[in-house]
Order: sequence, then structure tokens, then C-alpha cells
Amino acid sequence: MSALLRLERASLRYGQILGLSPTSFELPEGGGITGLLGPNGSGKSTLIQMVSGLLPPSSGTVEVFGQAPFRNPAVLSRIGLVPEGDRFPTGLKARRWLRMMGELSGLQGPALEAALEETLALVGMEHRADLPFAAMSKGMRQRIRLAQALMHRPELLILDEPFNGLDPEARLTLMDLLRRLAAGSTRVLVSSHILSEVAQLTDRILLLFRGRLLAEGSVPEIRELLDRHPVELRLVAESAQAVARWAVEHGELVALRLEESGAVLAVRNPRSFLPKLQDAAARGELPLRALDPIDLNLDAVFQYLTKDHA
Repeated sequence: MSALLRLERASLRYGQILGLSPTSFELPEGGGITGLLGPNGSGKSTLIQMVSGLLPPSSGTVEVFGQAPFRNPAVLSRIGLVPEGDRFPTGLKARRWLRMMGELSGLQGPALEAALEETLALVGMEHRADLPFAAMSKGMRQRIRLAQALMHRPELLILDEPFNGLDPEARLTLMDLLRRLAAGSTRVLVSSHILSEVAQLTDRILLLFRGRLLAEGSVPEIRELLDRHPVELRLVAESAQAVARWAVEHGELVALRLEESGAVLAVRNPRSFLPKLQDAAARGELPLRALDPIDLNLDAVFQYLTKDHA
């Protein structure tokens, strides 16, 4: 499958400041969602500005649809961008705003009106588009921003921190909409620091930290690369001391904390430790009543990676 987006050792400098170290990755053609994750200052927005054609790379190459996107109308017409934050004129109505943006993207006449109504229906704002922006919630404004990016039916949709400030219901609505878009032919690239939510949304993950690409792949694939990652387990047992003694003898312990009902362990190589633990419990060597993995999720992986590369 050919690449929709390709970076080859692409970097960007702001004067003497390195915003993004040489970075290489590809996104395939066709629908799907890729998550771009990292804390503030990790290089997410810098990468997005290069991919969306707002800035050229300082070195290396960026190709979208086989061409450099910077100042390239043929490429930019196939990209939809939802930047972080909004600066809507508060007194303007959303429908009028979208009509103006559609005209700027080259839509006119019946084609413009059809695209406007279809897009408003797609984002669930067809009955609220005549409200002024001042009367809209943040979630409603976010849907209008998404509608603006979708008016010209882009093949690549890029969203920078789209979940910031949204309430849980608005986040779920946006996630559902992005899934529906990706189920078609739209490739979605979404950046965020809300790791647990984006982990549910994406089929591929890029982790950035301090301008460096640390890892890429699905969450399970990333975990495969991180056998060194300490995993926390809560063991519920009749004797916390017995659990602690057994763990010291059989586990690659990083930390141990006794609790009233058992112990919390931080262990390395959980794939080798857990079978030993289960066997010991089955043989009656360990008075284990319950086992609860605390941090088998993307947040733990991310924190471990960033700590490891700090």
C-alpha cells in the first residue's frame, strides 16, 4: 500500500531552537485514525504545521499525496485542518461563517449550499447553525470548526488537541464522529495529551517527547517493546507478609507496598512473573484471592517512556 503521508528525517528549527528532531514515519492511504501523543512542548503542533503545509521542514522531506505540502494548493486542497483553539467572531452566525469558508476553499453556488448542509448534518449542527458563536458552547464551536475542515471533503483530516476543554459528552460525540469519518476513506491524524481517550480512538499511535519520536505502533505493539516497563499489580491475599516474601523471592521487584488486604508490587517482565504467580496460587503456595493489574494502559507506557528519555 502506498503512503498518504511520508516523513524522511524531517526536522524543524525555530532559529536556534530545535522544535522537532529528524523524524521518519509513514501513514498509509485509506481510512483510519492515527494518534499523535505527547505533553505540551513535545513537538506535536510543530509536526502538524509541517504536515499541513504551514511550515517547510528545516531538513529532510515531508510528502503528502507524494508531494511537498508547503505552498502547494494541489496538496492543501486535499487536507482539512482543525487547529487548537478557536477565534470565531462572536457576533457572527455559524452558517454564514461556514459559507464564507466554503467560498474561500473554492466552492460556489449549489455545490457550496449542498456541501454546507451535508456537513452541518454530519457534525449534528444543522438545527443550531443560525446561532451566533457567542451563544454556543465549546462543544458546539468545536463541531463547527470540524465542519469548516470537512466542507471540501478532505482525504486527510488533521486535528490539534481537539478534546481540550470539552465535557465528557462532547468528547464522546467527537470521538464517534471521527470513527465514522475514518470508517470511510478519510485518514485522521489527531494530536492530544489525553492518552486514555485517544488510546480508545486510534488504530495507530505515535509518541512524541521533547521533539523526538519515541515509539510508534498499536498499544500492544508498544508494550511488546517495553518489557523493561515496571507494571503495578495489586495482590489481595489473606497474608500481606506472605505475599511480600513470595514476591521478593520470585519477582523482579522495583517497589513493594504493603496494604491491609495484601500488597502492591511494581515488577519488571510481567509476562514471566504473572504465570509464576498464578501457578503458585493454584498450588496453594500463595494465599492469593485476587489480582488486579493497576496500570496496564497507555498512560503508564507514556510516563515510563518520557521518564526514560528525560
